[in-house]
Amino acid sequence: MSSRIAFCVLVSAFALACSQPAVPSDATGSALPMAQALERPVSFDADVRPVLERRCAVCHGCYDAPCQLLLTSAQGALRGATKQPVYDSTRLHAMDPTRLGVDATTPAQWRARGFFSVTDSPDSLLLHMLALGRAHPLAPNRRLPELVKLDVNRPLTCAAGDEFQAYEKRQPLGGMPYGVAPLSADELQVLVSWVAQGAPPPEPPALAPAAAAEVKTWETFLNGAALRERVVARYLYEHWFVAHLYFDDLAKSPFFKVVRSKTPPGQPIEVVATVRPYDDPGAQFWYRLQPVDESIVHKTHIVYALGPKRLARLRALFLAPRWQPTHFPSWAPEAASNPFTAFAEIPSRARYQFMLDDAQYFVMTFIRGPVCRGQIAVDVIEDRFFVSFVDPDHDLSITDPAFLAKATPELGLPAAHGSRLVPGALYLEYAAKQRKYLDERFARYAAADPKKRGPTLGWIWDGDGRNPNAQLTVFRNYDNATVLRGFVGTTPKTAWVMDYPIFERIYYDLVAGFDVFGDLEHQVATRLYMDHLRMQSENLFLSFLPADERESLRASWYVDATHTLDYRVADDLNGREIGTQIKFKPGPPMAQLFAQLVARSAVVAGQPGKGSANQRAAEVQLKRLEGVKGPWVALMPEVSLLRVRVDPTGRSDLVYGLVHDVAHENVAFMFGEAKRLVPADDELTLIRGQFGSYPNFFFEVNARDLVPFVDHLLALRTDADLERFVDQFGIRRTDPRFWETSDWLREDLKKSDPIGAGIYDLDRYGNL
Repeated sequence: MSSRIAFCVLVSAFALACSQPAVPSDATGSALPMAQALERPVSFDADVRPVLERRCAVCHGCYDAPCQLLLTSAQGALRGATKQPVYDSTRLHAMDPTRLGVDATTPAQWRARGFFSVTDSPDSLLLHMLALGRAHPLAPNRRLPELVKLDVNRPLTCAAGDEFQAYEKRQPLGGMPYGVAPLSADELQVLVSWVAQGAPPPEPPALAPAAAAEVKTWETFLNGAALRERVVARYLYEHWFVAHLYFDDLAKSPFFKVVRSKTPPGQPIEVVATVRPYDDPGAQFWYRLQPVDESIVHKTHIVYALGPKRLARLRALFLAPRWQPTHFPSWAPEAASNPFTAFAEIPSRARYQFMLDDAQYFVMTFIRGPVCRGQIAVDVIEDRFFVSFVDPDHDLSITDPAFLAKATPELGLPAAHGSRLVPGALYLEYAAKQRKYLDERFARYAAADPKKRGPTLGWIWDGDGRNPNAQLTVFRNYDNATVLRGFVGTTPKTAWVMDYPIFERIYYDLVAGFDVFGDLEHQVATRLYMDHLRMQSENLFLSFLPADERESLRASWYVDATHTLDYRVADDLNGREIGTQIKFKPGPPMAQLFAQLVARSAVVAGQPGKGSANQRAAEVQLKRLEGVKGPWVALMPEVSLLRVRVDPTGRSDLVYGLVHDVAHENVAFMFGEAKRLVPADDELTLIRGQFGSYPNFFFEVNARDLVPFVDHLLALRTDADLERFVDQFGIRRTDPRFWETSDWLREDLKKSDPIGAGIYDLDRYGNL
């Protein structure tokens, strides 16, 4: 394995290899003192899983796990590793999917697919890696040497078997634990003991009677025999397949995934392994709720509540209206990939309201998951922007079904073509379709508004006065992103307003129709199509602002990109002559519009409360950082978590997210992002509580030292300044406090957000 193999993986995987307390058999010159195995039996759930979660899954829990070695479950460890990466920007042909528990289920099946064992003895690769790490310890609380590479895009070697000696010579600092503070002897002893006892996977726990009853209720609902029930179930499945479902009426509900199974309820699940949720399943299948038996990783933990209230809501939305389908949707890609074709007979109001009810969930599916690394994908969006939605009563696709029916051919998505269309041809084809669709849409809106008065504030959905999904903030952090409820931070550079056609298309472009194992053409096509949807969302937002300010604002978002075909033709701004009925005073209009939207409902706005006395005192100082431009911001990591020590026990300590909003001239191009950065306009957004899935650094400060902490941070000018700041307030990878802080943050997140909590990915933790 290369140095890309992260510290946590190597330690835990070593445990899987340690059935014999032996020194590696080759001439590494490393003595490997082994931990003595415990005499008592170890329990996977009580003893082993906590170690794997705290020390291993923090780097090996997603598709970009080094060498695809997943340690979120015993099954992942037994599967082993492979030289084939999931993320390969040069891949000319789609690779065979390698989804754990889906595309193969036994070690033998995985060996046939190119995965190799990392636990074979006596020449255990992982035993060698541990010996190498012991032979070259790193200095505590110091920056890592330049030889220890951390870039997520560095190439992997994934050495196997007799390749280790060559690897050792090339990368003497590539042993384990990799580039981080060491693990404790007790943690190693637990893992060694588990392996010495045969490393058995745990037996699946039996469902509690209450949970089993809920599963039966939902599987009955999803497998209704009537045509209307079957069409609705398919629509729901295609929108839930990435969700971690839970029962909100149970105190401690397990999580489930909805799958298509070859077996009916009551029998063991046999997953139908298709690439996309709308691919033809072949033979008869049933929708099943499958328990999530792996450790919960924050990045892919996108939760969705089920329960009696949800069931009643779905029945009211989809089954109470008087509509009757005439056919079951086709599985043919050109039809199945276009939700406006496949589900044309379901009332569009029901579909849109279904998505609005849980808008944060749907935005998270395409902003936060399921892709684990996607710089080229997420650089299609700004680093922070606000999102609102067109009210259903003012969405033409809802109020005029004939319009949506006519527009459907222009609303096709790239997945319909598979890999048969080169990006250039796709670009021209979809540019023409977007222009035709937007012109038709504008003509119909204009015909309904002959006096050209434009929209009112009521055209933006207010969450019906009670739903906090109506206002969202999206943060993009290099190659990942986060969604929060409410408008968070200062006035952003851009904002979106989405209507139903935009919302549904983004979901089918980036989630239902996206194949992480797909080829370069598919990935480029997906990104190019998303450019259209971003610009259409921005243009919808602009339509609510004064007409004479729209063009200049839009141009300021696309510096050096106003000449592109998308900007000038395909997604050009319609309705320059149409006004707005929203009242504005002199001054920046965006801030005024956001203030009016927030003022409509405190519940919907979701603004944080006053907080505790400790929070209020801390934020007096920390708010000095928010929205302040300066050279110090560009030196900050993308996402930092700040622990403010309030008492010696740590029970009352505070956490804040310090989020670096990177400014761009534009986000109109897939490549050359570094050339479009504007560091002088970078800002920092302060988040009360924890933030993101990939913390890049931890800081720690005593509450009494917040004044110098903020003063020093604002005074940073050079890398040397930053290093001195980190010496005083930072927690480096080699800091003895690193694991204690990581563990504390995890427990704090479980207390503050028990449903949404998951394991942070530390693979992007920096070397400041």
